[in-house]
Amino acid sequence: MASIEKLPTGAFNISRWSGGTTTELFIWPHGASYAERRFGIRISTATVDIAESTFTKLPGVTRYIAPLGDGFTLKIGQNEPEFIPHAAVKRFDGGENVTCTGAGRDLNLMLSGAAGELIKPNERHIVRQAEYLFAYAVQDCRISVNGTNTDAERGEFLRIYAGAGEMLTASGEVGLFYAQP
Repeated sequence: MASIEKLPTGAFNISRWSGGTTTELFIWPHGASYAERRFGIRISTATVDIAESTFTKLPGVTRYIAPLGDGFTLKIGQNEPEFIPHAAVKRFDGGENVTCTGAGRDLNLMLSGAAGELIKPNERHIVRQAEYLFAYAVQDCRISVNGTNTDAERGEFLRIYAGAGEMLTASGEVGLFYAQP
């Protein structure tokens, strides 16, 4: 049977970086450390408070980012700058040089030796198999999995326990994080 657990906001680690703040929502395995670059899975939100910033290089890390505001432009490695609009998700190699133009908030998933994905689904989504499934409420919403309903306020982070093939619905905008160590 599906269940949804709200994770307490007081347990999240908030840190400053050169362009704003990061709120670490989840890190794996137990005892992992982003500062020491020892982690397999890291989920966070961040604010970008300056017009142009440089992302930390993370060789061996696959990164996903999704703007929560109007969007921003990323220049990744030697590629042309690319505008990433609100509700889009961009996957990139964390070892690349990355500059960001535009301030705002975003969702982040970082994977090192783990598999996963960050998606911004429409109202209905068929759950895939994964050891970890989380949702971040971008706005106030109701999240349901096969009849189990939870009201979430903007900014709440939830762990979802559901089997592959179960139907997940959200009445508002959410970010879903799949992760498999």
